[in-house]
Amino acid sequence: MIQEERQLLIERQLEKSNRFLLQADEMIALEHADLAVNRYYYACYHIVQALFLQKQISVRTHSGIISQFSLHFVKTKIVSVEDGSLLARLFQLRQKADYNCAYDFSIDEAKDLKEPTHRFVESITEIIQHL
Repeated sequence: MIQEERQLLIERQLEKSNRFLLQADEMIALEHADLAVNRYYYACYHIVQALFLQKQISVRTHSGIISQFSLHFVKTKIVSVEDGSLLARLFQLRQKADYNCAYDFSIDEAKDLKEPTHRFVESITEIIQHL
């Protein structure tokens, strides 16, 4: 992939991440907690995808994204352990929100994800801009 193509894909991932953050916030306002959890996870997923494109790291699965993020960015102290944990936690919560019919998220649980998720996306965006 040539640099121009990579940069275009990075920009699209950044846009998608920010769009999903806004959608998650809107879902909280509408009190759709499970949809907010889903969108918060995908906001983080897409920002990490942008980071991986920037660093030319290739992954194929969601669990691969989490493990490679930990390996390349948490263990090297580029990002905090808290941010690594947030990504893994959001993945688990998204699985529960999407597939576990026996569990309903409260709106307060979803609201508790808002600030850390916004901070995560901002932090990874800064890293991308300085690479």
